[in-house]
Amino acid sequence: MSDREPVDEPRAVAIALTKGGVGKTAMAINLADRLEERGRTLLVDIDPAGNATEGVGHPEAYDHEDHIGLYLQRAANAADGEPVDPSLDDIIIEREGFDLIPSNIDLSTTESVIDAENRFAILVIKQQLLDIVLGDRYDYVVFDTPGDSDSLFREAAIYGAGNVIVPMTPAEESVRGFETLLRTEIVPAREHTDVDIISIVPNEMLSDNESRWLVDELNESFGDLLPPFAHPSLFDDADATDPGIRQRIAFKRAWREGVPLSEYDPESDMLDRLDELAEIVVRGGIDGE
Repeated sequence: MSDREPVDEPRAVAIALTKGGVGKTAMAINLADRLEERGRTLLVDIDPAGNATEGVGHPEAYDHEDHIGLYLQRAANAADGEPVDPSLDDIIIEREGFDLIPSNIDLSTTESVIDAENRFAILVIKQQLLDIVLGDRYDYVVFDTPGDSDSLFREAAIYGAGNVIVPMTPAEESVRGFETLLRTEIVPAREHTDVDIISIVPNEMLSDNESRWLVDELNESFGDLLPPFAHPSLFDDADATDPGIRQRIAFKRAWREGVPLSEYDPESDMLDRLDELAEIVVRGGIDGE
């Protein structure tokens, strides 16, 4: 563990959209990497697919007997003060850089059990994970969430973190996924707790009409949630890279190598944009609100 002093305002964030294939995993991994430069950071892979676990070089953890789902299931049913087996220490992998709670092959099964057994299942990640580690052990916690249309763990991560980053690719399905996320998870959660979309990020962008369409649409409806690197004015700036997190083969190659982009390609032109996104998390929003 790092000996750094804790930051003033610890923060958790869920990378979320009810649509797969929008680059949530690459964003979660590389955001955690950039946040680690600013404070002690934990990446939590609650997607049963386990892509973030593999993408940071720990595919073997996907088959571990002790895992986040089993911990949450048992912790939710434990009496106050009763030790839980496995414990948080049993499932956290301490790494060089940010730490990891890996996904697991049995994660979907334990998610279903928690949902069936616990009427307050939506609180399980907040109470049994974030309330324990955030601000004490970690300054920042990043969740890589599933893209399924119905996921308890994604809803629980959104509810617990209270901060959401939405990656969107230039496709109608991505827009519909955002509409679904708002209607079915974020708006209902806001009836009980504060949940903020701290940024919408055009992701895996190309230099084509569909990418321009997405940026224009987002700017018109959600311009106050776009980071500076995602504004349409960049299309017309000859000295600037086009808006959004651009599609770069280095993201996929870094994932295959099990390392963040900064390690695979320290000269990547996307690192500055990932640093901007990390600063948005640090501030708690585009304008620090």
